[in-house]
Amino acid sequence: MRVNFNKKFRKRGIRFSPAICALAILLSGLNAQEQSLIEVDASVDKALITIGDRITYSLIIRHDADLHVEQPGPGANLGQFEIKDYSIIDPVELDGRIVQQFDYQISVFDTGRFVIPPFPVAFASSDTARDYQIIQTDPIEITVESVLTAEDNEIRDIKPPQNVPLDYTGWLIIGGIGLIVFAIAMGAFYYWRYRRRGEPLFRKETIRPAHEIALEELFVLSQEWPQMLENGEHKILFSRLSEILRRYLENRFFIKAMEETTFEIAVSLEELELDENDQSCLISVLEFSDLVKFAKYVPHQNEVVKQLEEAQNFIDATKLVFEAVEHKIEVREDEQESGLMQAVVQHNNTNSNTPLKQKTDIK
Repeated sequence: MRVNFNKKFRKRGIRFSPAICALAILLSGLNAQEQSLIEVDASVDKALITIGDRITYSLIIRHDADLHVEQPGPGANLGQFEIKDYSIIDPVELDGRIVQQFDYQISVFDTGRFVIPPFPVAFASSDTARDYQIIQTDPIEITVESVLTAEDNEIRDIKPPQNVPLDYTGWLIIGGIGLIVFAIAMGAFYYWRYRRRGEPLFRKETIRPAHEIALEELFVLSQEWPQMLENGEHKILFSRLSEILRRYLENRFFIKAMEETTFEIAVSLEELELDENDQSCLISVLEFSDLVKFAKYVPHQNEVVKQLEEAQNFIDATKLVFEAVEHKIEVREDEQESGLMQAVVQHNNTNSNTPLKQKTDIK
């Protein structure tokens, strides 16, 4: 069907130019082509819940195969909702595009209307590109109702008076005094015993380097991981590996790695200006550990060996080593004599009121 736009708009006093129409169609085509590079959708399985119910929040990303998309992690910001579980659906290819799905099990313990904020997804034109762009999903509103019924909200009668309990204040005072006396007696006894043996009462604690502690824990884990993997304790295995690396980061670089997510640790390491290979090695181990802990991924034996080796390589590459430097100063006899003369002259200058008698013959 052909539509004459000029006749249609002349009735309203508007002249529709064919050139303007062609330009609008071209711009809309370019905009549609740009927007078709990546699409993100978010949905929930239910929008009306009660307190404590879990919701499945699904994030679906559709993008071209050449596009690099930053994978959302388990520490996403979903507003007032708590993330209880996190799973990754295997990506599929549909009509030449990659479709990825990430499911979050979330919950909230309050009533009212809550909004899941827009979920940001970072993407770039290629794996080596640095100019990341952000695309966001639409916010989703969730209504949370109380589990109480109208009968539960009714005012109840006042409970009857209770009997006053016995006063144990006196017994507590006597017991506290007895404990203090016992503690003083035991302290005097241990002090007398250590003095008798010639041992110090308080021992100095040797502070070990962070890499020694981490490598020792890593060695113990390397001896136990085959049995843990056989017993199906792969989640505990990679939890221990992640904690070893996070404690090492806290003791070595003084960052709060135990309280930070993998993404926040990566940002902290960039501020420290560490080597990029070392950073990528550490982040790879932490992301693989998150995959096993939160996405229920079952690792193979060769993958476990690889992650343990990369963890050890990172610790060896970033450990702090102290080297003892000894300075040896040799003084000749003539330098000793000249130093002695300089000391005498300096003493005479500083004590001009009480001159020092010197002998004319110095052997």
